[in-house]
Amino acid sequence: MSVYGNTKACGETQTSLTLGSVATSYTVVRHFSVHGEPQVIKENSHSWVVAWFADRASLGLPLHLNGGGNQIRALAHAGDIAETTVRSLVAPRAHNETINMGSGTPTSIRAVAEPVAEQYPGTRFMETPLPPGDPTGGYPATSRMESVRGWRPAITIEQGVVHYANWLASIETRFPHGCGPRASRHRPDLR
Repeated sequence: MSVYGNTKACGETQTSLTLGSVATSYTVVRHFSVHGEPQVIKENSHSWVVAWFADRASLGLPLHLNGGGNQIRALAHAGDIAETTVRSLVAPRAHNETINMGSGTPTSIRAVAEPVAEQYPGTRFMETPLPPGDPTGGYPATSRMESVRGWRPAITIEQGVVHYANWLASIETRFPHGCGPRASRHRPDLR
């Protein structure tokens, strides 16, 4: 367990103790590695790999495959996460449940880089050392999500990358010349 994992477990326990003691229905949802538009890069985040890779590839920069890109993530598209969250609010079987929300499919970082490279021809891969502390990964069990809501995520990583690349191209058109959400990525160093 990590501090991050411990704080999440504590929050789930407190929710159960607090709301359970006053007979208030609740559902705890655990989101795993969400990707999709309008997500922009987040410094030092291993979960935002689609945004990182698409941003770098769109600028003609190589995609860094730390440790060869063999780390496993449980990537789920924001549209699927939104739908399953709403379903959790109304599903009678979700009453007082804790549910993992993710694709349930183990996806390597390399398997994310490849469809990104297809969207940006000429993209190069650069194998780099695995940074200390970079999680090698895992993915959540999603059988409870599927049984409680009778639903599975529908957007594959390949489809999500296409959606993201199209969105990224559209914001470049709407915010030319280094303005808008990606401005800090285009500005020259002013030091």
